[in-house]
Amino acid sequence: MKTYQQYTVEDFLTDSWFLAWVKHNQPEARQFWEQWQQQHPDRRDTLLLAKDMAEALKNRPHSLSVGQEQLEVEQIVKLTRHVPVQSNWPVQRNLWTRYRWLAAATVLLILSAGGWFLVNRGETNSTTVSHNPSKVDEPTTDKWVNQVNGTSQPVQLSLPDGSLLTLMAHSQASYPYTFDSDKREVYLKGDALFSVVHEGKRPFLVYSGALVTRVLGTRFRVQARPGETRMMVSVLSGKVSVMEQKDWVSARSSPNVPKAGVVLTANQQVTYDASQGSYQKQLVAKPTLLPSTSETPETFVFDDTPATSVFERLKKAYGVEIIYDVSALRHCTLTASLAGVSLYDQLQLLCASIGASYEVVDARVIITSKGC
Repeated sequence: MKTYQQYTVEDFLTDSWFLAWVKHNQPEARQFWEQWQQQHPDRRDTLLLAKDMAEALKNRPHSLSVGQEQLEVEQIVKLTRHVPVQSNWPVQRNLWTRYRWLAAATVLLILSAGGWFLVNRGETNSTTVSHNPSKVDEPTTDKWVNQVNGTSQPVQLSLPDGSLLTLMAHSQASYPYTFDSDKREVYLKGDALFSVVHEGKRPFLVYSGALVTRVLGTRFRVQARPGETRMMVSVLSGKVSVMEQKDWVSARSSPNVPKAGVVLTANQQVTYDASQGSYQKQLVAKPTLLPSTSETPETFVFDDTPATSVFERLKKAYGVEIIYDVSALRHCTLTASLAGVSLYDQLQLLCASIGASYEVVDARVIITSKGC
């Protein structure tokens, strides 16, 4: 009987019983390895790292021969034999560092520009989607790069203009080798975080499901899993517009005609329901501070500060619209130190101290107060 307790990641990758579970999902193998994890919790991390890498090799767009698969494993094993480990670290941490590096190396190996694994550089028999005037044409594969992240970890990619795309687990992104002179286009299936380089007149367009997200330079996230009717776009900084692709096509031909859609700024998000064609705009669950342009960053320390000034400082720090009645708050002052406190907790504490309340409506914070 094999001594799996002594197996390394590379040992698992070449074990037929392990591959019967990961690659072929055989019921007996699946049951065995689930029980084995429970019986050997100290080896679970090693087993799951091997599983991640085996799944990465399995989830690629083109099947490989047995010989090519063996070459993949040999390349990964070769990588593990050259992992630098700091000798002054504890042994357990060394092992974790080694295998975490190995997992990243595997993803890089699979996603590398010179590899055949997850990067589809185009096939000669590629087809073009027939033209539909209400939908943006999808890319032809002979001029586009198709990146598929079949692992359980995010993978960061560099786009042709220097923008960064963090492709989340089990997601796919397509983009051209070189962006056009008048636009930058990316097609997304799944979940991705974008950090876009600002370029004055050349917009950055993300097509995801029925939506198109348009930006000039910002950080935002798009979540549009295939088969799901609800899609979400959230903005970390900057500004984006979100609308249906058919409205985007129409807007280009008739720019002066108002179109449905929403504009999002920092800390705002929109959920689009394709079944209803509706948009729900709101604040993100955890608003973050905007990058400070001032030499004296906000400290959130208030000493007998007028309430109106406090709310204005919050508006500036988070880029969130806060609506209140100036006359009702004219006699209200606040003394507090709220450094490191989240926006919603700040609002809760501030409102409690002046006998007010707040609610979030359409990505706006509305303060209600009878005065002080």
